[in-house]
Amino acid sequence: MNITDRALLLIERTNLNTLTRAGETNYDRWASIRRGKARVGAEEIEILGKVFPAYRWWLSTGEVMPEIGQTSPEHDEANRNLTEQNAG
Repeated sequence: MNITDRALLLIERTNLNTLTRAGETNYDRWASIRRGKARVGAEEIEILGKVFPAYRWWLSTGEVMPEIGQTSPEHDEANRNLTEQNAG
């Protein structure tokens, strides 16, 4: 998974209005990116980092550093599943 794939995954997981309010990129551009009609740019990556601060490192590098609070959606989901299994 490359940085574009990671960005698109986060865009799919949030509301475009939230992304629009978080930065200078307008709603139509976010919609075009989501539909694959436009490429993700540096400004959008920065906005995604603001909206998802715990995923900034993963977004940029593809790596997680849970010891400093930098995870990924997959990492968080796996931990959530483990917690639910241990609670049951």
